[in-house]
Formats: sequence, C-alpha cells, structure tokens
Amino acid sequence: MICSEMKEPNVLYGPLPSAFSNHANESLSTLMYAKLKQHGTKVSQIDGVTGKQQTFKDILNSSCLLASSLKSRGLIPGDVLSICCENRLEFTIPVVAALYIGVVCAPINPSYTTDEIVHALTISKPKIIFCSARVLASICEAVRKCKFVSEIVLFDENEESMPFKVTFYSKLLESAPQASDASVFEPMKFDSRHQTAVVLCSSGTTGLPKGVMLSHANLEAFVGAGGNTRQLNLSAKDTIMGLVPFFHGYGYGMILNCMLLGPKCVILPKFEENLFLSTIEKYKVTVLPMVPPLMVFLAKHPLVDKFDMSSVRNVFVGAAPCSLDTINAVSRRLKLKGVRQAYGMTELSIAITVSSMDSNNPLTVGKLVAGAEGKVVDLETGKNVGPNVVGELCFRGPHIMQGYYDNPNATANIIDKNGWLHTGDIGYYDEQENFYIVDRLKELIKYKGYQVAPAELEGVILTHPGVKDAAVIGIPDESSGELPKAFVVKQPGAKIVEKDIVDYVKGKVSSQKRLRGGVEFVSAIPRNPSGKVLRRILRDGIKSKL
Repeated sequence: MICSEMKEPNVLYGPLPSAFSNHANESLSTLMYAKLKQHGTKVSQIDGVTGKQQTFKDILNSSCLLASSLKSRGLIPGDVLSICCENRLEFTIPVVAALYIGVVCAPINPSYTTDEIVHALTISKPKIIFCSARVLASICEAVRKCKFVSEIVLFDENEESMPFKVTFYSKLLESAPQASDASVFEPMKFDSRHQTAVVLCSSGTTGLPKGVMLSHANLEAFVGAGGNTRQLNLSAKDTIMGLVPFFHGYGYGMILNCMLLGPKCVILPKFEENLFLSTIEKYKVTVLPMVPPLMVFLAKHPLVDKFDMSSVRNVFVGAAPCSLDTINAVSRRLKLKGVRQAYGMTELSIAITVSSMDSNNPLTVGKLVAGAEGKVVDLETGKNVGPNVVGELCFRGPHIMQGYYDNPNATANIIDKNGWLHTGDIGYYDEQENFYIVDRLKELIKYKGYQVAPAELEGVILTHPGVKDAAVIGIPDESSGELPKAFVVKQPGAKIVEKDIVDYVKGKVSSQKRLRGGVEFVSAIPRNPSGKVLRRILRDGIKSKL
C-alpha cells in the first residue's frame, strides 16, 4: 500500500493489485500455461455459427504443439508473428503459443486494404502470418512487398494454388516435434517488464497507425483487474459474447481474460441481428462486451423483444463514447442494475478505469484499475487539479506501454520524463474518485469503436487531381459514434462533385474510414500560422447549421 505521506497532491491511486498480477519474477507465459491446465476439459470457446466447441485442454494442447512448431522453424524470443482473420476458434492458439516462447504477436485488421496491410506489416516485420481464406489474396499481395515474411499459415483448408508459400494450419500442428505434448511442454520464462508480448495497431493524429508495444508485465497488470471483483467481476461460471474484434485491443484483452479466468466465450465472426440475439438466447450469455452502435441496436430495435435476454447480467461498453439515453434505455430493456462503462486506450494496456457492478452512476467511466495512478492536469499550466476541475487525463503505472514500435519520438511525445502518459482526452474526477470524459484534445474520429485518423484521410483526398486543400473531422452520429466528413477546396476550374470525392476515398481505404459524413466544398480551410488545421472552427460551423 502507498503511504499517505508518499502520495502526490491531487493524484489518485487504484486498489492494490490482485494475486493475478503479483508475478514480478514471472512472465505471462507460465501463468497462462498453468491456468489452461487448471481449467481442464471445461468448454472454453464455441463457434456461434457452427456450434463447434473447444475446451481449455484443446487450447492447451494445440498451443503447445504450435509453440514447438514455431521454435522448430527458427522463431526465437523477440521475433514477430501476425494474425489477420475474422473472429474464430483458431485465433486464440497463436496468441497463446506466442506468449509461451516470447514471440511477439501483431494482430491485423482483416478489413484493411492491401496498402494498409503493407503498412501494418512494415511496422512490426513479422516472419510468419496466420490468416483466413477471406483475406488470403490480400495477404499474398501484401507479402510480395514485404520480403521479411517467410511463411503464410492458412487456417482454412484451401486447395487453390497461391503465388506464395502457404502452409495449412493443421499441417503446421502435425509437424510439431515429439516433445510437444502439453504434459511435458515447458513455456519459457522472461523478464516481464522487458519482454514484448503484443504489438497492437493504434492510429495517431498524425496519420497512419503506430505499433503499440505491450509487455508481459503490461498484460499482467491488465488481467490483474480481472481478478479484482470490484472491477471486471468475471468468473468461470460466465458465458461471454465474443463479437468484439479480436485484433482490436478490446477483443485481444477479452481473449486473455477468458483464458485466465475461465468463462465460456461464444464467438461470432461478424454482427448479424438475428444471429446475435439468438446466440444470446441459445447459450444463455451472461456478459456482453459492447460498443456504442450495438448499444443503440439493443436500445431501439424491435427485434430484441422477440428473444429471451434474461440471462444477461453484465454489459460493458467501451471503445467510444455512449450517450446517457442509450445506456439508460438498454438498462431498462434488459432489466439490468446498470451498464458499466470503461475508459482506456491501447497505450494504457487497453483499460485504465472501469465502473463497478454496484455503480448507480451511468455517466462515469469508473475508477482506476488495480495498480494504476491517475491525475488531471490544467490545460494551460500543466499543474495537477483537484476534483470536478476539467483538464487533460494522465495516467502512470504498470499499464503504461513500452512505447511505439521503432518510433521513439512519438513515444516521447506522449509519455513524459516522469512516466505519465498524457492521453489527450479531457475529463475530470469527482470526490468519490470516479472519472468522467468530457471531450478529447486528440483529433481521432471514433467510428463504431474504430479509430480513424483525419490526417490519413486528408492525405488520400489531397492525391485527387481536382483537390487543392482538404480537412476531415468527425460529426456526431447516434448509431456509429462519429462519421468522417471532409471539407474540400477545389482546384481552379475543377468540376468535381461530392460523389467524386466519396467514391475516390472509398476505393483507397477500409470500410470504417469512408466519408460517411459527406463532403462539403469550401473556399478555404481554416489553419493556424504553423499550418495546423483548426478543426474546432469546422465543428462550430457544423453546429451552427443544426
């Protein structure tokens, strides 16, 4: 416990870490191995579409086989593997196998275009990529430009010839050395603080995604919250909905908690109204990790009343702001004590505050998770402020990322010399140490939980020959959070219309980055003397027209 005389003024401290995160001399690899053994033949994952089941023992055996196969292929601690596929039973296996042998896991969004895949691969430079048939063609095309990739592993059986060496996942497991049986396999031990476990893509305000490095110790701090009943409140008796994308920090973190805590996870590859609701009813799902668009669906869609939702006891919402009206509507409809919000970012090991089960305040994003420190600093002076004073949220502790992969300058811009990570988000805390989000300094657009960088879209738009200047902002949308909207200055004499720009961008970016907020042609883009776009002026102009 931190003694009161050691505490800084106006700094909040989370509760003591649980036993889960009390492994200073142990890595997550040995903890994961022990927990999978402990859960045994209990069902771990169910494919919500096919009904196929996978036990914890199945995951243990397959992950040991895969870890041995990867070692036999020459992968060593610090090497990188990537996973690019929709949510599926197999996704978990390379995640766990990588932890065992100190290989870094770098998940990739399967909806990325080929160029976006190339950028993501170039960040972490994986030696091997696991993928599904859905994205195989794009992966093969991207790998032609990424000479550091030596092998593609396909989860699906596919007899079609491909222009790159493709190994079937099942064959890779079969090729494992004989000393790979889970009963004799021994995961490697690492210095938790220095061994990178995962590199997750996170968009920054300057454009393309950066690679966020999280160590074994970072993830131990994250899953430590799972063992704290005031926070996640998950147990082996729960059944959790596995719809949040696994490549995202939110979904990746959910996988870890499921493996360690033992709840059953019902996996869906995508959202379909009837399938989503019937899965909850059929498998008596108790925990729903949600994003705002799904909350709007639960709050408003008449189809919800046709299914039995009485099993649901715990609803989390994160990744983007959710309106109070929507939260209250879902609570009433599902007869919940309340909907729990959380706040975090990939750079903070996914979640840094979580509201408690007994919270009757739907506005708060909760209190600090175990082991974390938090404060709010004045936007002008940078000094710590007290309760109910709005400023920038800053956090410190074992949850702070190792840094951005191969990008020390970007790391230094977000983590100060005293170890405080400056989020760029504006908020405050109250006398009960509950945190609240007011707005954000960062310019990221949150579309259905995805982070969309305006600068990246501006760069694409500016490549159009008819465009002289451009700026992009997010405009509020109840169902999606925010929609990307472009302001465009035409080149003299250009005859372009809105559809030209929308279609042009659509052909160059993944779905979440499309200009669903439309295009507005203007005579000039407001900028400050250094050339930075004054997005506030653009937003104020939108508000004045409402």
